[in-house]
Amino acid sequence: MMKFVQSFLFFFKHIFIANKVDVLFYYPQHFNRGENGENLFFETLYESCKIHGKSFLVFEEPDFKTDKPRNNQAIPFDFIYLIIIILRKLFKSEMNIVVKGKKIGRFLSKTFLRGIKFKNYIVLSQSMLPIFSEVNPDSRLFDMQHGIIYSGKENYISKGVVSENLIKNNVNLLLNGNGFKAILEKSDSSDYFKNNAHIIGVKTKPSFSHKLVNKNILVTLQFTEDHSKEQNKILLEELLEVVENNRTFTFFIRNHPRFNNEVDLSVLSSKTKLAPSLLSDCFKLCSIHLTSYSTTTFECAEFGIPTVFLKSLENEFNIFKLDYKYPGNDDIQSVFDNYKKHTEEVVLWKKQFYTAYDDKKFISLLK
Repeated sequence: MMKFVQSFLFFFKHIFIANKVDVLFYYPQHFNRGENGENLFFETLYESCKIHGKSFLVFEEPDFKTDKPRNNQAIPFDFIYLIIIILRKLFKSEMNIVVKGKKIGRFLSKTFLRGIKFKNYIVLSQSMLPIFSEVNPDSRLFDMQHGIIYSGKENYISKGVVSENLIKNNVNLLLNGNGFKAILEKSDSSDYFKNNAHIIGVKTKPSFSHKLVNKNILVTLQFTEDHSKEQNKILLEELLEVVENNRTFTFFIRNHPRFNNEVDLSVLSSKTKLAPSLLSDCFKLCSIHLTSYSTTTFECAEFGIPTVFLKSLENEFNIFKLDYKYPGNDDIQSVFDNYKKHTEEVVLWKKQFYTAYDDKKFISLLK
């Protein structure tokens, strides 16, 4: 309730008072994954804005399905978010979501967001793009990469056609590395991504590497609503089988951020251990990573940690094989026995997709 009141007071005030900034950052609450509830995805961009004298605001969209904490450094978007939900329900159900968003944006630009003026809008997960494109029509819109991008990722491209949400709002992408841009360009017959996708890289600080292998395995679970009930069931059965067949190893399980009790994990409790809450501690603890297709594969590779993939859903979710050409397809014991080879391969592989953060490139893209 406090966040809602804080949100109402902020936006009500800006009906009458203008607040002009160079950059408006916006993101949903479930991206708060830092030790103190920070949104680590934007931290580097905040730093660049401060260094180069770019003023900015940060809006945080509430997510009532997550256990991630609220970020006290961000302005809660709760009040406006409630208005948006109500307006979406009032519009005809058959109305296109982009058209809905633009209509809502025009309404808010004359009411509760009339005082918020920004030259650039940077968002995670393409949130509220149609709305903010109408709040300040002259602003430049950016979607910052927060996970993996592949040739069939529908909110980017599907069957060679670029997402309407990107095209209609003339969105620019901020990408982590050459590998992701190459995938998009190869799949795009319109050349949209050739001109609208920009590589700014990421700032990483690997503090160690796994040169001596241990028998601890990090398991990043993929039980989400992205799968059918049958798919989740099959995935769980395969995981149990892998655990049973590798009893000399210790498995540390880590839930997906969007896990919502899609399966009963109690069957794993006697056979596995809970992974540390901080991902950095997981990397220090475990030498091998096991998953179906988690983006943590990339983060593990930064520390020289090889990934072994579960195979039961590989026909439906095969991006690491088809798009990313992940090196090796061995089982747990084989990776353990040939650890030096595998760890060197994954470090080289990751460099195709994640390059060093380019501060000057990012600043040059802003209006």
